Amino acid sequence: MGDDSFQSLSLKRKNLAKEKKYLEMELQWLVLRQKQIQAEIELRQALEFENALALEMARYGEFDKRLPGEEGFIDPSQRRAWETRLIGRKGESEKAAARVRLIARDMKDLLGKISHHGFIPPISQSGKSSQPVSDPVIP
Repeated sequence: MGDDSFQSLSLKRKNLAKEKKYLEMELQWLVLRQKQIQAEIELRQALEFENALALEMARYGEFDKRLPGEEGFIDPSQRRAWETRLIGRKGESEKAAARVRLIARDMKDLLGKISHHGFIPPISQSGKSSQPVSDPVIP
C-alpha cells in the first residue's frame, strides 16, 4: 500500500463504499422479494381453499338438482353455512391479494430507489416479477 497515491486510495475507498451500498440495497431487495414470494404463496393457498369449498358446494348442488322432489338433499341451514364459509374464504383471498399488491408497491419503490442510486435493479429468476392472481372463484 505504500506505493498507492492519495488519489488511487481515495478512488478505491469510494468504489468500496459504492459496492457496499449496492450489496446493502441488494439485501433489502432479497428480503422484500422473499416477503413477496411468501405473500404470493399465501394468496394461492387462500384461492385454493376458496376454490375447494366452491367445488364442494357445486358438486353437492349438482347432486341436489338430480334428486326428485321439492325438498332437496341440502338443508337450507347447511347451504347458508357453506355460503358463509365461502364468504369468509373470499375475504381471506382478498386480504391475501391486497398484501401481494402492497408488497409489489414496496418492491416498485425499492427498485426506483436502487435505480436512482445508479445501480441496475436485480430481477427475479424468470426475468420479471410474477403477477398477482386476481381471478375470483364463482361457486
